[in-house]
Amino acid sequence: MGRITGLEEIGHVPPKVRQMYEAVIQLLEEGMDMEDMRVSTITERAGIGKGTAYEYFDTKDEIVACAVVSQIRWMFGWLEEQLEAKADFGEQLDFLLDMVEKKGHCSHGFLRFVHAMTSNSEFNRMIREKMNAEEFAPYRPVNVFGRILRQGVERGAIRRDLPIEYMIHCVFSHLLSYMMEIATKDCFRMDAQSLRPFVYQGIMGELCTKM
Repeated sequence: MGRITGLEEIGHVPPKVRQMYEAVIQLLEEGMDMEDMRVSTITERAGIGKGTAYEYFDTKDEIVACAVVSQIRWMFGWLEEQLEAKADFGEQLDFLLDMVEKKGHCSHGFLRFVHAMTSNSEFNRMIREKMNAEEFAPYRPVNVFGRILRQGVERGAIRRDLPIEYMIHCVFSHLLSYMMEIATKDCFRMDAQSLRPFVYQGIMGELCTKM
């Protein structure tokens, strides 16, 4: 197949590459920093020979970057399908909060990823370059949430007087604060169960035409 970019449809990704992707995501969720990973660490977890990795990638950074980008693509494609199936924006928001809670064990990895996306290392520039590719555009988080919010505006459930860009920021900032509380337990000195209603009401109150 040649070199992998991380932008391929998952059905077109060779099985051994998918195994490496899964290994990388598992290691990140378990708390390993991207910088600490080695090709041998990834291939050992994937259950394949180290030499196999170099059939598809030149460096460890390429493996990790492609795994992260592929995971984001899959996750937000799946998330949009789930959100579109909900009856209204309130149900969509409840689903998002449920997913943050259920994936609480992944929150540390997600927060590290947010940090990575804001830094200027060569590795993080590699990830951003892939996410800026035309093939990735439909799966960018801002585009996925933008489409969901526009549907809410068209249904009359969400205010028309706010820019979509601001509404995306509103949803992201509230969800991130909720995720931080779940991940750190004491970030805001309020437990997640107590914080959730305020996160829900904050988004609904700011964006919706009526509660």
